[in-house]
Amino acid sequence: TSRAQFGVPYLQALSAWSGMYLTPWPFCTIGQARTILRNARDSITAAGKAWGRPTNSKIEQIFLHTAEADLEGGLVGGFVIEAERLYKRVLDLLAEDDVSVEGYAATMLKTHCLLGLGKLYLYDAERLSEAEAFARNALDILSSVDPTQRNCIDSQSICFYPWNNSALNKMSHSFHMCMSRQLVAEACIRSSRYDDAKLFLSDAVKDLPGNFDAAFALASFHLRMMFDSDADSCENNDALARTLLLKAAKMDTTRSGPFALLGVWYESQNDEARAKGCYQKALAIDPSHPVAGRGLKRILSLDELQPFCERATKQNSPVNGWAWRCLGQKRSWVDGEDSSAVICFQQALRCRDIQGQGSDSHEMFYLDPKNTSIVPVRESGETWGELANCYRRLGKYSAATRAYEEASIASDGCLSPSTCCAWAQVQLDLGLYDEAAEKCDVILSSGTTSPIHQLVAYIESEALLAMAKQDVQEGKFGLCLSHLQKGIDRLNSLSVQFSSSENFYCVTKLLGDLYTFAESLPSYVFILSSFSEETHDDESTFLSHEVQNQMSFIAKGEEAYMMAQKLAEIEGDSDEDYPYLVASASSDLGTNLLAQARVCSAALGEGSGGGTKTSMFDMAARSGKIMDLITRSINSYTKAIDLNPHDASAWNGLGTALATVDPLLSQHAFCRALQIDKMLADPLSNVGMMYADFGKTDTSSEVLDALTQVADTPLMWVGRGLLLEKSSIEWKGQEGSSEACMIKAADAYRAALQIMQNPAALMGLSLTCRRSYNGFGKSGDTVYSYLSDKASKSESTISMKIHQNLTGSGNLGACYLDSLMTIEEGLERLTALNDSESLSMIKEGKSDLAAVKIRTEISDKFISPQRKTEFNYVPLPTKTSLHPRVTGMFPSDLVDVVNNESVPDAGECDLPPDTCNIYDARNNALLNPETGEAWLQYAKTLLNELSFATSTSPTEVRESGNMAYALNVIKYAATKALQLLQNRVIHASLITPRRLIHQGTPVEYSEKSVVSSIPSTTLISEAKSLLSWVEDADSLNRGDPGSRASHVSLQESLLLDPSNVFAMEVLQMLDELNNYS
Repeated sequence: TSRAQFGVPYLQALSAWSGMYLTPWPFCTIGQARTILRNARDSITAAGKAWGRPTNSKIEQIFLHTAEADLEGGLVGGFVIEAERLYKRVLDLLAEDDVSVEGYAATMLKTHCLLGLGKLYLYDAERLSEAEAFARNALDILSSVDPTQRNCIDSQSICFYPWNNSALNKMSHSFHMCMSRQLVAEACIRSSRYDDAKLFLSDAVKDLPGNFDAAFALASFHLRMMFDSDADSCENNDALARTLLLKAAKMDTTRSGPFALLGVWYESQNDEARAKGCYQKALAIDPSHPVAGRGLKRILSLDELQPFCERATKQNSPVNGWAWRCLGQKRSWVDGEDSSAVICFQQALRCRDIQGQGSDSHEMFYLDPKNTSIVPVRESGETWGELANCYRRLGKYSAATRAYEEASIASDGCLSPSTCCAWAQVQLDLGLYDEAAEKCDVILSSGTTSPIHQLVAYIESEALLAMAKQDVQEGKFGLCLSHLQKGIDRLNSLSVQFSSSENFYCVTKLLGDLYTFAESLPSYVFILSSFSEETHDDESTFLSHEVQNQMSFIAKGEEAYMMAQKLAEIEGDSDEDYPYLVASASSDLGTNLLAQARVCSAALGEGSGGGTKTSMFDMAARSGKIMDLITRSINSYTKAIDLNPHDASAWNGLGTALATVDPLLSQHAFCRALQIDKMLADPLSNVGMMYADFGKTDTSSEVLDALTQVADTPLMWVGRGLLLEKSSIEWKGQEGSSEACMIKAADAYRAALQIMQNPAALMGLSLTCRRSYNGFGKSGDTVYSYLSDKASKSESTISMKIHQNLTGSGNLGACYLDSLMTIEEGLERLTALNDSESLSMIKEGKSDLAAVKIRTEISDKFISPQRKTEFNYVPLPTKTSLHPRVTGMFPSDLVDVVNNESVPDAGECDLPPDTCNIYDARNNALLNPETGEAWLQYAKTLLNELSFATSTSPTEVRESGNMAYALNVIKYAATKALQLLQNRVIHASLITPRRLIHQGTPVEYSEKSVVSSIPSTTLISEAKSLLSWVEDADSLNRGDPGSRASHVSLQESLLLDPSNVFAMEVLQMLDELNNYS
């Protein structure tokens, strides 16, 4: 029946395969071959049902498995893993005893499978030795077999029934001998054993003279020897390669390989016309040939190459990646269609000739034969980089980053400088400044100089400037200065290499930005820097050394901006962007001059007149140097506005500079900036602060409300805090309302600090968080009063320390406060511990106070009476009606009192550690029985009374008449204190102030902030050490070393508070007794 046609489909499969004496499946694609095999297997199954013959006998299995393995492993698009499994399956079947394939036939099938495995492993670098071993094994087996022997011919009648004659047997033997020698030769080439490879290829041609694959392999080997620098040069390689390629082309005119390699040969001889003809001939035969396509790309332009690429992409070929890449380059570079280019590059990366490089024996011919000395770059890495560039231009930065990472992996980290530069730009846009600077460093340290280095240095300097801004926020001022200096060095090196570049304008502007940003650093960072005295006037000599260095550093930015102006003016009217370039440089120049004025003003005591003002109004009116800088800044901003009237930032800068001389005109400039750009936060912040400075509270509040809709800036909250402080003063006499405003002001400053470390917010928080109503102590609310006072003092001191670190102690008023806080902290420590460190803190505070007074005197001597300065562009008369209100100076009487007090030496101080009365301490513990601090204070007071008892002191010890009784009371109080304090640590909570009762009406301080109930580690350390001493008091009196538990408890006390002197001395005493015993 038609369903039982067993022989025909099976014989069709064997004939189409022809793998025993020809290259397998020579006339089929992978789809056709799979269809033929499927029909053969179906026919066997049908024959078994119709004829009753056992289906899938091992003979048919071996042949069909071998044919399927050849198509999966040899044809384009096959599954290599499946081919490996089938080859091994056939070898296992041949090794079984019940297989009717014996002798010569089994030997040929075995060698065929070994050669198939060798081909699969050949292109895997890790399994190259296995591939060569399989090929040599097959060669040894074939060398031991003679197909002309009679026994071989007789024994093959069962198995080789498709071709039952000796001629085909001999052809099969010769074919497999030729294939095995080619495989061994290819393995030798990949391991750089060229002499052995040449010998095996020559023998392969002799084994089968008419075989195209052997002849083409020998021709391509000689062509390879022309370009391989590791091979020994041979004079006749050029001519021999051409001759062999022509011979191979004549053998089979339907094969495109010889024509493609002939094109490579002619291109190496600079004969582009013949090379072009050979490439076109190869593409006419095989439109997707990777060697011919890349060769034609080197000769033709992208527009001329487009028809060949479109024809190649229509082929269902895994090696047409070159065509997809060329189309992508044309879409991206020529047409500007990055979306279409992305699709083309993605298709290219799916192709074997791009992504799977290393699987083609002719891969070295992908490169330009005229530039063989260039180190080859993996094409997949370049394609990934081009895809990433398209993503970058489309604004898809995350996708671009992933593509760049794949490019780096594909190229083993050897990306081109242009690709690395584009990657660094993406990282810069994403805020990955460290990574961007690192990549630019790698490019610039390569040792070569190219035009791309200018862009790389510019990107790195931008990244370094951004890193410097982050460093300022983190308080890393030294690192910030080093980043600025590194960026400056990078840009200065460009001025020598690329001084004639058209883009040098941007370089000089960025250079000025790097210098100008130094205003954000405290002056002490520049203490080790050097400056030229010739660049400073007489007035600058009153400034400190580090301030002069800082101003000199910033002044270099002024020179850079002036250079940028000149570079922009050179182009003149020939450049339509000329007005905007000059205006931008002029605006930046005004910012730089204003920055110099701010630094000088801060060094001379700006904001130290007793109020909370932060303007330079007084300083500019009294200092000629500051007025000169401000005048030049105003002139620069005016020039920028004349050239570009719609520059909102220039109007804002002009308003900032005018605020020091003419607030009304400054207000106009801010309003003009807001008319141009309503979403600009800086003009709103400035005008809001100006209204608050001149008492326009309602108007300032409206402006700050508008600012909340634009941006979340610290000045918004700083301004709100200033207004709340003013409201607190207006509520004078009403303590509850005044205190509520002050607490809200502190919260506003805290909100500003959540955005960034703003010095004004730190100063405001330091002053407002301690100005609280102290009415809680009257109600006996000891816990809340103690914790609230301690928390506010700590927050105030820390805020002031951070402020001084950020500003470099430029504000004289802040310096006074910081010194007084240091003295206060030392006095508190002296009262509690009476150690030498507390005395050092007091001395340090007094020394700082003296230094601040000297600075104040120098500032008063330097600042001359009000001077008049003429402006070059616009007259700006000072209006006396707009002078700020006169404010009192800092209360110097308190400073004089502190300075006149003498600080006792550590040996002269004989005050008791705690001056609290014992009766007050006991009453406090009875009134607050759940407060650990009260019990600890009671225990410490008892201990002090016990230590300083005299015959005339009416102490509880003398009343009891019993030392043991006093120790028991101390032990009980210390134990109670430790239990309560530890319980608060375990069960942490928030404490609110108690409610007060006034004439039967409860009043609750709802505006008061809650405080944490977690006690300080110092308190727990003191309680533990005191309890340990009491428990071992009898042992110490007897001279015993004490218990081990006491040692452990004292060590825990020191871990909690290393400055616990009492615990340290007791532990040292116990150790000495232990060593003595």
